[in-house]
Amino acid sequence: MNILDRLFNPQSIAIIGATDKKEKVGYAIFKNIIDGGFKGKVYPVNKRLKELEGYPVYSSVLEIPDQIDLAIIAIPIVYIPEVFDQLGEKGVKAAIVISAGGKEAGEEGRKIEETLKEKAKQYGIRFLGPNCLGFANTLIDLNANFGLDKPLKGKTAFISQSGALFTAIMDWALQEKIGFSYAVSVGNMADIDFGDLIEYLGEKEEVETILIYMESLTQPEKFAKACRTIALKKPVIIAKSGKSEAGQKAAVSHTGAIAGKDFLYSALFKRVGTLRVENVLQLFDMTEALSKEPVPEGNSFAVVTNAGGPGVMAADEFDKWHTLPAKLSEETIEKLNQILPPVWSHNNPVDIIGDAPPERYKETLRILFDAPEVDGIICILTPQFMTKPLESAQAFYEVSKNQKKPFYTVLLGGEKLQQAKQFLEEHDIPVFETPEEAVDSMFMAWEYKYNTKLLSKDIITLRVDRKVEVEKLITSKIENNQLLLTELDVKKILKAYSIPVNPTFNAKTKEDAVKIAQEIGFPVVMKINSPDILHKSDAGCVILDIKDSSQAEKAYETIIQNAITYKKDAKIEGVIVEKQVKGDFELVIGSSYDRLFKQYIMFGMGGTFVEFFKDVWFDFVPLSEIAAKEMISSTKIYKLLKEGFRDKKPVEIKNLVNILMNVSNLLQSFPEIEELDINPLIVKENQVWAVDGRIKLQPQIRKNTILV
Repeated sequence: MNILDRLFNPQSIAIIGATDKKEKVGYAIFKNIIDGGFKGKVYPVNKRLKELEGYPVYSSVLEIPDQIDLAIIAIPIVYIPEVFDQLGEKGVKAAIVISAGGKEAGEEGRKIEETLKEKAKQYGIRFLGPNCLGFANTLIDLNANFGLDKPLKGKTAFISQSGALFTAIMDWALQEKIGFSYAVSVGNMADIDFGDLIEYLGEKEEVETILIYMESLTQPEKFAKACRTIALKKPVIIAKSGKSEAGQKAAVSHTGAIAGKDFLYSALFKRVGTLRVENVLQLFDMTEALSKEPVPEGNSFAVVTNAGGPGVMAADEFDKWHTLPAKLSEETIEKLNQILPPVWSHNNPVDIIGDAPPERYKETLRILFDAPEVDGIICILTPQFMTKPLESAQAFYEVSKNQKKPFYTVLLGGEKLQQAKQFLEEHDIPVFETPEEAVDSMFMAWEYKYNTKLLSKDIITLRVDRKVEVEKLITSKIENNQLLLTELDVKKILKAYSIPVNPTFNAKTKEDAVKIAQEIGFPVVMKINSPDILHKSDAGCVILDIKDSSQAEKAYETIIQNAITYKKDAKIEGVIVEKQVKGDFELVIGSSYDRLFKQYIMFGMGGTFVEFFKDVWFDFVPLSEIAAKEMISSTKIYKLLKEGFRDKKPVEIKNLVNILMNVSNLLQSFPEIEELDINPLIVKENQVWAVDGRIKLQPQIRKNTILV
């Protein structure tokens, strides 16, 4: 038997800290369980009481005569290590630690959490919390938390890292008549975490969708592994807070966890096939959309409306997704001309005019459902004098049932639309309050489909290919504590891993510089070669477009002088002379190590403005070919690379994919590389050159991936 079955489907529960004091958490949990209809055995534990509302009370879990599946603990956290010893002696394998005061409270709390984890491992106990509200399993009428009323039954699992949000959502869901199969408050996740719950709940037939409110991850490896399996079977939808620096700090203080960088969360969610939404309400919008309607096969959507303004609002929201409403074919427009008034919009959004009767809606929708250029339809209804809302809703249902394209409705109004809204909801047609909500939901449904398609093709292979010459170089540098490599050494490493570099040499004297420049051919670029001067341009130690020997000689002297002025004690190993190459685009490939997410890779627009434009995407080692392609296509510059612009011709994308794969291979093979930066990576059609780079080493060989 899975230990988590004992937790979520117990036959017997001990409530340690159950009390007759109605203002206490222990009383609320006890009452929610016994009043919720739970059919199993309940054993209150309290040293002070003998009886509680007709139930015998035990002074210790050891006094309970029967086997206990689940212990719920609501006493001060300092006493819980002793309770875990008792659970171990009793053979209890599942627990919920409601009590706060763990790592979120500071060092003393962190030590207590560590003690609980050690004792849990010793006794084979799995536990939820600490600092959580508990959970609900509506399938067995178990409301094992100190929230409010028992949730309604449904087929959605909700996991929340915030206790307050958990109770707020449960209360709101009752009002909106939204049901759950499971609702879980995870707290600090000292033991059971998101990965455990996604894996467990994802295999349950009674769970069709998993919704998550997340502030931070504690074990991204487990999370990634669980999602990569479950997301192919059912939607895993996440609202992640802490996007801003202030939000990240608040998340850390709330849960005591490492916040991590928000852009890495977004990259991870996409890589493992989940869908990230912007807020908690969108979690439920997407549950409704994905459970009631087909998932769109593409992202070309049509909007039908009986009012121009709402159609414009919908069209504006398309811009947020960097696309336009579907371009209707001449054939589709001609069919619409035959059934619509002459003054209809003749475009998408399809404005069928304010006097539209139900039949006009129905015929318009039938044409758009048949149009191959349309992947989904959003239908807007506003209450005008001649509008027949209920009859229109019935027409919506008749024309959309059994269709393979998603169909969402927007009812903009109040009392006059209530019957129509009720009819649509009863017939499982999604109803949204605004055009923007409907547009966002349809695009997010497509994004979910897109992410899972990527996941199905994302074959991860861990390659270790420690090339001898690179291993010698890196080992030597680490032994000599030279952790920042010069550009010359960086290019040796890149070249060894088939990453093209422009011809680059080191000159010890100005005579050497002139000779090298003559041999490789003008124009050349000259730069300082010093491990102590990383930002060479800032130091005035980069000179471009050197056209002859006289300029090369002068450039050498200038660079040396500027280096000494910039940093007197800098170790100067010479001046780099390299062939100047010109391309059409400047890109960047970078990598760094994050203690939560391990080694990640960045790709995007490069050059001196990389930090200003921030047109980059991130992913994790190891990259698969599909992941590398997706990194490139996720940037804004991708369109220019693919299509070209003015006198700049399209770039061979396959070459960039290969370079990203080679960088991934290098990083997998040498976890000693902590940071890597190739900027700029100059490209022109099918030619690529890494013309500058830096590598920072660290002395340990450590695991540097969360994906395998």
